[in-house]
Amino acid sequence: MAKEINLFDQEIETVVSTSLPIAEPVSLPTTEPVVAQPATSVIQATSFLPPVKPRAEQQSLPGILENIQAAQRAHQQEKFIRQHAKRIIEALLFASSDPLPFTKIREIVDTFQPLKPRLVRDLIIELQQEYLSQQRAFRLEEIAQGFLLRTCEEYSPFIDSLYRNKRTEKLSQASAEVLAIIAYRQPVTRPQIEAIRGVDSSGIMQNLLERQLIEPVGRLEAPGRPTLYGITKDFLAHFGLRDLQELPSLAGQSMAPPQQL
Repeated sequence: MAKEINLFDQEIETVVSTSLPIAEPVSLPTTEPVVAQPATSVIQATSFLPPVKPRAEQQSLPGILENIQAAQRAHQQEKFIRQHAKRIIEALLFASSDPLPFTKIREIVDTFQPLKPRLVRDLIIELQQEYLSQQRAFRLEEIAQGFLLRTCEEYSPFIDSLYRNKRTEKLSQASAEVLAIIAYRQPVTRPQIEAIRGVDSSGIMQNLLERQLIEPVGRLEAPGRPTLYGITKDFLAHFGLRDLQELPSLAGQSMAPPQQL
């Protein structure tokens, strides 16, 4: 059996050797070996070149600095204007013994720097809050359609001592009655006032006119066209009222609601 296998292998080798040609060896061209350049030479070549910044960065950096400086200057200027305008308002309030109308305050402040009405009112509110937070002896109040500095009520006894020897003219009971009728029924005529009180009121009304607590506001379309009277801003300031809406309500009274000045 082994002999037969050996003969079979010999036959196969003979067939393969006679049927397939033997390939000739192929000579490859010789090339010089490539030597890698060291990385240090590249670094040395580029180390002498200056760093290049992006063009957009080169152009925008100076502009950004200028914008920041301009914004800082504008902020400082705005802060100075606000502070100075607020001190002007404070000086006006200290110098005035009568309520200052908002329009008058704004008119004077505009001579320094024209400001929006909202900003002027904000400055007034800031003053009010400063006096409250600092617990000052006075307050900034809005009365008689204006603004006025007034001492706090708890210090009234000491102020009374200051003016103890000064004669002050107070309203009589009759004058208070006439003022109340005019305040709640204005505009109203003298005959209508006398009809409510039941007595002559000509002398009292003349005194109130001299004290500028009441004033003529027109004439009634009726026979004789009697004069109509109303209260003044001095009336509001005298009683510390902002407007007629702050008048105490009279429950059960038939008086008509007062008209605005």
